[in-house]
Amino acid sequence: MLAILESLSGAEDQGFHCDTKKPGVTGITSYEQDQFVYVLFFSFCAMRILEDLRKDRLAATEYVRARLAAKLDVFTDKEWETMAETRVWQFLVHEEFKARNVRPFEVVRVPVRKDHTIVMDTRCVHAGAPWPGSHRAYRGHFYGYERDLQKQTPEQMVDKDEYLTVDLCEEDFLPIVGWAQLDKIFKLKAVARS
Repeated sequence: MLAILESLSGAEDQGFHCDTKKPGVTGITSYEQDQFVYVLFFSFCAMRILEDLRKDRLAATEYVRARLAAKLDVFTDKEWETMAETRVWQFLVHEEFKARNVRPFEVVRVPVRKDHTIVMDTRCVHAGAPWPGSHRAYRGHFYGYERDLQKQTPEQMVDKDEYLTVDLCEEDFLPIVGWAQLDKIFKLKAVARS
């Protein structure tokens, strides 16, 4: 998919997100003047681990629930579904992040020079930087990922996934947000403006 985005003067920054849950690439090209994008360094590693773990979420959290229930009767079904399961999931993912040495996330302001393109994996957490300029700014985006049309039903072929971004506040992705918010985990790395 290709898109041209226009940022009006004084446009605020965009929230952190991934472009799709599917493996692929995102390209950002700056037109007419230098621009910037915020990239959450080391988030890609965490997203890949999370991608592997998500397949076993139900089994892993049910195992913990059974172990807790064997010791004491702690959660009703409703309490488990509305409160405890998400916290247990986050705990398990964070323990795996620690075991695999996921580094603290760093917000890095990455320049996109005029008429240049940066390319990153679609699962790399990033955000559009604010546009403080006195005039409009334009940038091009392209997204590429495999869509196996032979394996899709007609309904799936009209999937608008490329028009969506991954909401990191979805239950499956909360461990990424939680990891970023842990005390002394989230660092803002100063990058000199040019």
